[in-house]
Amino acid sequence: MSKLGIKLEIAQYRSFMQYRYQAYKIELAQLLQQLKNFGLLFLVVLGSAMLGMILLLFLGLGKIIDSIDATQYGAQMAWLYLLLQSVMLSAMKSAIQNSQQRLFQRTIVRSNWLKLMDIKLLLLSNGWLLASAVIALDLNYSQWLRAPHFVLFMLLQFSLGVLCLYKPRALIYGLVFTAILVLLPINIAPLAYHCGFIILFALSMLLPAFSLSDQLPINALSTFWLSFFMQHSRVLVWRVALLLCVFMAITTLLNERADLEAIFNVIAAAFMVLFTSSLQFDCGKLHDKYQLFFQANYQQRVFFISQFMPSCLFFLITLSSYLLFVEQIEWLLLSLSVGWCILQLYIAQKKPAHFALVWMITTGGLLAVLT
Repeated sequence: MSKLGIKLEIAQYRSFMQYRYQAYKIELAQLLQQLKNFGLLFLVVLGSAMLGMILLLFLGLGKIIDSIDATQYGAQMAWLYLLLQSVMLSAMKSAIQNSQQRLFQRTIVRSNWLKLMDIKLLLLSNGWLLASAVIALDLNYSQWLRAPHFVLFMLLQFSLGVLCLYKPRALIYGLVFTAILVLLPINIAPLAYHCGFIILFALSMLLPAFSLSDQLPINALSTFWLSFFMQHSRVLVWRVALLLCVFMAITTLLNERADLEAIFNVIAAAFMVLFTSSLQFDCGKLHDKYQLFFQANYQQRVFFISQFMPSCLFFLITLSSYLLFVEQIEWLLLSLSVGWCILQLYIAQKKPAHFALVWMITTGGLLAVLT
């Protein structure tokens, strides 16, 4: 190829790179706008707690590196990080791949250019991997000798990002299998845990596609809602992932500051109520979409009541899971949490614009009264 041809090739690639980067920024702005539309909660509460979240992120990475004395806990922390990374990248997948114009791009550039830009934007988007890289650069030689598994962990972070883009089904299978591994009552070296992660994710890529939702007959309200959540599992997955993050953070903080147990329990209850009751926004939209159908079948009242059941069931499961994490919690706080969840469901249905405000006021009130 002549020099002129090479220059034209480079110029074309740079133009394509600029186009993809611009499309990436536009889609991210739209995603942030969706969060803003959910309410001021993510901007005010979670935004103000961003510094604390970043500190907890690096604290967790420290636990993964220094997990010689508590290998299973370190492996569970690593699995949680991989899960949270997968949820975040799944939400950003459309922006990373520019899915809306994907077919058009295939007609104007080579397929390897598409994948190269995908990987570049993936690395730019993966804050979890960037945080690990910062920690890795700060380790000295002796620390690397004590934590060789951290290299495999970073390799997993990158590989799971690629799976998220191109083989999301294998990513789901792998997360399920590795969750079983870290929950087994065994005690093996951190390096063995991470080697097991790699093997299980590799085997997951060989499994065939399987969907339960296509085989589920919708002949009752229970199967109607079950089918909805199986087809739109993302609305549950990101909530479960964030709740797991809250649980792990609370248990870590309790180990460090047991004297602040009352405050940590109120904060945990607040986030449990938040993430479970906010499910009503998704259920309410589905109710509005199908209410005329159920009205024609004389099931309007039953269908109206059923829209609150997923949030209530989700809250009860979450509360039971938290009790397994912390083993004890005041009965007064348990009772107040149930009533609080019901209140947030009512606000989500009747006054959705006040959902975040009521949650923040109630959280502050409980912290003032119970701590």
